[in-house]
Amino acid sequence: MATTTAPQTQDKDDDTTQELTGIRARVAELQRSPGLYAGAALGLAPTLMTDGQLLVTTFGATGVAAGWAALGMLPGPWRWLPGNGEPWEWMCRSSRRGYRRTLRRMRTRLAQDHSLPPTVGADGLLVDTLGVADGWYAHPQRPALVREVTADARRARCELLRTAWARLLPDWQTGWWRRYSPVEMALRAGPLAAIPATGFVDMPWWAHLVVGSIAASWGAGVWAKPDPANPETEQEAAGEDWYLARWAEWIACDRGPLPASKLVSVHLDDDKLTAVIVSTTARPATSLQQDAVSIAFDVPPRAVNIYRPDDMPASRAKLTVRLRAKVTELDEDDLPSVWKEFSPYPGSQLYDVEDTPFGRKFKILLPRRGAGVSEVQPRSIAQALDMEGEDSAARLHLRVLDARRIEVNDMSINPLAGGVPLDLDALRMDDQGYVTVGRDLYGAPAKWRLLKFDPKRRGLSGGASASAVHSFGSGTTGAGKTSLEEDLQIAQRMNGFVSWLADGKGGAGYAPWMNDLDWIVKSFYGAMLMGQAANAVSEFRYAEQMTMQWLDAEGYTENGRSFFVPFEPFAPVVITWDEFNEMILKDPTADHVKPLLRSVSSVGRLSRAAGMAARVWVQIPNLDSIGSDASANAIRDMLQSGNIALFRTARSDVDVMSLGSRTPEFRLSPLPERFPDGSETGGLFYIADGKAQYTQSRAMFHTNPARVSRQFPLPTLTDREAEVAGAAYLRREEYRHLDAADEEQFLRELFKEEQAKPNRRPTVIDIRPQAGPADADVDDEDLDELVPPTRSQLVWDAVASGARRNKQIAEVTELKPTNVAGATKRLERLGKLHKIERDWHTAERLDA
Repeated sequence: MATTTAPQTQDKDDDTTQELTGIRARVAELQRSPGLYAGAALGLAPTLMTDGQLLVTTFGATGVAAGWAALGMLPGPWRWLPGNGEPWEWMCRSSRRGYRRTLRRMRTRLAQDHSLPPTVGADGLLVDTLGVADGWYAHPQRPALVREVTADARRARCELLRTAWARLLPDWQTGWWRRYSPVEMALRAGPLAAIPATGFVDMPWWAHLVVGSIAASWGAGVWAKPDPANPETEQEAAGEDWYLARWAEWIACDRGPLPASKLVSVHLDDDKLTAVIVSTTARPATSLQQDAVSIAFDVPPRAVNIYRPDDMPASRAKLTVRLRAKVTELDEDDLPSVWKEFSPYPGSQLYDVEDTPFGRKFKILLPRRGAGVSEVQPRSIAQALDMEGEDSAARLHLRVLDARRIEVNDMSINPLAGGVPLDLDALRMDDQGYVTVGRDLYGAPAKWRLLKFDPKRRGLSGGASASAVHSFGSGTTGAGKTSLEEDLQIAQRMNGFVSWLADGKGGAGYAPWMNDLDWIVKSFYGAMLMGQAANAVSEFRYAEQMTMQWLDAEGYTENGRSFFVPFEPFAPVVITWDEFNEMILKDPTADHVKPLLRSVSSVGRLSRAAGMAARVWVQIPNLDSIGSDASANAIRDMLQSGNIALFRTARSDVDVMSLGSRTPEFRLSPLPERFPDGSETGGLFYIADGKAQYTQSRAMFHTNPARVSRQFPLPTLTDREAEVAGAAYLRREEYRHLDAADEEQFLRELFKEEQAKPNRRPTVIDIRPQAGPADADVDDEDLDELVPPTRSQLVWDAVASGARRNKQIAEVTELKPTNVAGATKRLERLGKLHKIERDWHTAERLDA
């Protein structure tokens, strides 16, 4: 009985699938090398060519060799910009002259009148001639359509170049296009020129075989070397050391973009590198462009993000690099996809992309954990999306929607460039106390608050209670602060506000307003008297309000009003100090400085409920410059409580203003001196419309705002308030048209006259019973023993009697030198004494 056995199957590919080693592997590698066949053909071709063909081949090969050598030793931009675009992009950019010529021709064709000349009709009148293309030439969107078609054609051309480059020259980013030495290029390109020339030499057959074998070996070697390297493998193997070495070679070298810089706190994970850039020179760390880092680390430009957090000094910046970014199949016009790949804020999402008349806008949703809205910066967004232009970050305007969402407006055209004309109706105060002083970047009205109403407490006429709102503005000369102030002056006069103004420019800033303000001063001494008058008026108003009745929310009548009701009976007052920093810092030892600081501080702390507001304009970029004493600190707190306007400054970090809780949420872009169309940016400013939200706005402008304000009545103080304000206010018409020096002389003489009047006592309003005159005669001769004078009184009396040094004061008062030194410092701090060249002098009375 026959038995059957299962057939034994054997894989036919066993021999072929085994790994080849030794000579067989080398032979197999050579067989697969196109360079072997190309070199052999080059070496054997001269033996088969005629003299003419051989001459052409020799010259052609020599030219190719020379070009190859030049390309290797002097490579083009694709060699020096690895990762910064692709060769096809450079090829398109290199023909900018041709592109500009084409663009000029296109504009010329668009501007031409293609309509045919009119013809004479049957009735003898001219009749328009309609051609076949008139419908196209008269199309309203023809320029936009032409540009769109042109852009599509250029994109198609670039895509074609990109495909051809990728197929013809593989691995162009690595070994193919590295720089070679002259000797290496001679060994590589020399045989290409020498091998065809051997055809002119009479050689035996075996010599031609030798030349052919040499040419084959040369072709195989050139094709195999240099071996294309894998940059990712190289970077992974090197780790942090590789990046530090590349930084030192490309960035921190002597001729690099940021010489002598360092890369510290380097953290490298799978697909991201984070580090801190430290600049050791005067150049800020953020001056380093992302293109330079992309070249050094061999990554796309948008994979690099450089920004400076608010808590970092200018010499440092944060660096993040996406190392495994996918750029092959990424649509650059698809912003959500680009953001998903290159977002500097992990977990964030870009959505709602839409075109606007001025550019485009989109929204960013931040993750629940991680980066907050305060960490988002325009520079980071511009780098991640690889926006074109040096001012790409300045074109981005960020607006907070909620705790996680931000709206980003990319405006290539600023809608405020055309200016904002004056609108009187907009200056009428609404029921919330706001007036419109301009228009913001998004087309909404720019609001400025004059009063803050509280309808729960009312006056007897039904008017709601209100408190004044202080204001602060900063900006250089010519930035437009005066334009905004003039808008506010018109609004105040229209709404019945009393306007006082102290001009730190000696009156030059508000020369047309000399007759159109209730009180205007031009000297620093007058600014001090204005502040003191404001305090006196506010104290008088408080005393009067304590005797007035009011209505609560339920309609009950109450006595004693602790709040201000506009025009019952007093009008709101706004005191403006322009160039306040000049009044303080020009001569810090002047006799008006400390009284001015104290008076402005008092207005800010105590006068809001009396309907008196302070508005301060400065040029300094930081409020810390006005001083560090208690009065200066109170002024800083006051200026952070109301309206804030930041105009163009001399520094780029306009957000570092010591504004405390009102510090801008985002790093504000510096305002330029001119718009892209060349027009001035006067009146362009950031206005605080929220806790820390600043919006770019522009103030309304009129060539003669003082004339516009004259159509409204000029409000002033009541007679009783005017008496309390003092002689400087009552006699303001006598020095209204004097210059700053004459005004100061007039006011100083007026002050001396007032001090010299007999029985001059300050008006004291107190509802408590008076004990009796303080200067009444006392018969008790032992009064000094019962109530001895204080140490400060003894020191002040000694200085008033002529003692000038601490040693003389100690001898007169019989006090210890240490006690005298402490008392003089205390009296100087209180403004009772001041030192002139080591001598003490009295500044004001001790009981004042």
